[in-house]
Amino acid sequence: MNLDRFADLVAAYGADPARWPGNERAAAQALTQASSEARRLLQEAASLDAVLMQAPAPEPSADLASRILAQLPPVRAVHSRPVLKTTLSDVLATLFPFRAVWPQFATFAIALSLGIGLGLGGLDEILPEDSTPYAVQLVIADISFLPE
Repeated sequence: MNLDRFADLVAAYGADPARWPGNERAAAQALTQASSEARRLLQEAASLDAVLMQAPAPEPSADLASRILAQLPPVRAVHSRPVLKTTLSDVLATLFPFRAVWPQFATFAIALSLGIGLGLGGLDEILPEDSTPYAVQLVIADISFLPE
């Protein structure tokens, strides 16, 4: 890094090395250590930074704020539906986003609940206790359609 580039660097970014570009920071700091002219340029930049930091930040005018807001794209209105006016089709569409599939799920749920209900509900009361082996024999005996 030469003194011309260093002068451009401190003029653009100030005296704080944290604001300097990362790929030039080490070379600029090394030049500051080696050159009295670089240290003088750095001192001038530090004085200018101190003056600039004391200046109050300008407040934007109302005209500027309104012009900036006028350039923003319009906000689309979101139409919300009443919460209590939800239909069964809305609930099913939410639960099952693939509308063509929900009847199969409903059929499966009904069959599953019937199976669990019958299984837990007492087939023992319908069939006598000793009839289970007889029912198994009937199923085995009914395989007469199979070739031997």
